[in-house]
Amino acid sequence: MRCDASLWEQLAPIVDGQLADAFVYCRDGVAHDAQFHARMFAPHAGIAEDPATGSAVAAFSGAIHLYDDLLDGHHAFLIEQGVEMGRPSRIHLHLDVEDGKIDQARIGGHAVKLAEGTLLIP
Repeated sequence: MRCDASLWEQLAPIVDGQLADAFVYCRDGVAHDAQFHARMFAPHAGIAEDPATGSAVAAFSGAIHLYDDLLDGHHAFLIEQGVEMGRPSRIHLHLDVEDGKIDQARIGGHAVKLAEGTLLIP
């Protein structure tokens, strides 16, 4: 898959006055322990592809709950992202379901510092 930014601008919905981003996923992954393989495209924000998007996985938890019809209890998922761009990420998602609804969601992983800087404001 690849994102054609100019075509996306023509087809993507406008949400809260902004062009929507595309978070696409499929079941299973390149890594055999991953339950989902995901990619995040946000070309209008200058992000051709994001290697790890915790905020998108937070929203994705609702889709998992809806389509997998999760039973009450604890559910752990591993979502891989960034593989195609050479920056593989492993995002851990833990959902606690109570009375048929998500009671708690925890998202985590490990981070690697890529840059550091200082902002000087006059």
